[in-house]
Amino acid sequence: MRLWVIGALVAAGLLAGAFVPGGLAATFKTATFQVFLPAIIFEAAWQLELRVMRRAWRPIAVLALPGVVVTAAIIAGVAYFLGGLSLPAALVLGAVLSATDPIAVTAIFRRLPVPHELATIVESESLLNDAIAVVLYRALLAAIVASTLAPVRIEAAAVQALAGSFLGAAVGAAAGWAGAMLLRRSLPVPLQLLGTFACAYGVYFASEALNWSGIFAVLSCAIVMRQVERSSSAVQMRRSVQRAWDVAAVLSNAALFFLIGASVEVAHLWALRALIFWTLVAVLISRVLVAYGLLQLVPQMRRSWMDVVRMAGVRGAISLALALSIPLSVPQSRLVVDATFVVVVVTLLVGALTYERRVIAMDLRGG
Repeated sequence: MRLWVIGALVAAGLLAGAFVPGGLAATFKTATFQVFLPAIIFEAAWQLELRVMRRAWRPIAVLALPGVVVTAAIIAGVAYFLGGLSLPAALVLGAVLSATDPIAVTAIFRRLPVPHELATIVESESLLNDAIAVVLYRALLAAIVASTLAPVRIEAAAVQALAGSFLGAAVGAAAGWAGAMLLRRSLPVPLQLLGTFACAYGVYFASEALNWSGIFAVLSCAIVMRQVERSSSAVQMRRSVQRAWDVAAVLSNAALFFLIGASVEVAHLWALRALIFWTLVAVLISRVLVAYGLLQLVPQMRRSWMDVVRMAGVRGAISLALALSIPLSVPQSRLVVDATFVVVVVTLLVGALTYERRVIAMDLRGG
């Protein structure tokens, strides 16, 4: 999906939302987590190559772990000290906006002449840091709902969320291996397609029902299934199965970008201009520090690659869906939703207008 199409879909959603302000917010939240997210995550993870991820594990780990924490801390600090948010709301805003969006990022890199390793780094970041951001978000909400931000309570919630992440990943990996073994090349295409969909959605909903990470479950399921499929002569997914997943991802993306524009009321955003301005500044600063600061610790990262990582800080559907999922008991939750919405729209539209042209102009192979 081209970025100008993404921009057009968001704009169309904004137009539709003007007639039913906020009327599609509940639909967006439900559709994101229960319909579209498993398909988008599975299809994006299916394209990754485990051998390339192993080779580039250092920058991926830096971006997905300390990168998320640093980003969340900077956004929360700026929103609290300069944006006027309460501490609980600022912390939640930091968690919500700490991850880039896999939908927009993968849409960019599959059409551009980007080195395969760099594309894998950025796409892996966009998938993994979403999962890490959800862990952070749930840990903070658990502490806030319990009416305490004490370090001990946050630590306990974080440990529980991390345990859920590892368990979800383990279940997904096991399901991916078993699914690949069952979906042998002798099976007809409809059964292979049904099996992959059942595997993706099955591990997602099973993990979520157990309060584990559905995102990590789908991620590991897709990566393991694809790795087994590539390495085993007994397993061969038909191209028509892959095309079906491509279509599912495109349709999911289109629906989500439209719903992003239609899900939030925009009439009163001007009154929040100070918070919105400082949030956008914090997102930009945090991305610069992650790209040019943390990645300095990784020798294999060239300066031009860092430039691409900096520009890939697009926020999208998952950030907004998390914001819309904040319980009303959290103070200033409405302000978090509004600030998140503007960051999502601005980063998407700026990327749609400039990203492709700037990446094409770079010398990404020569450093």
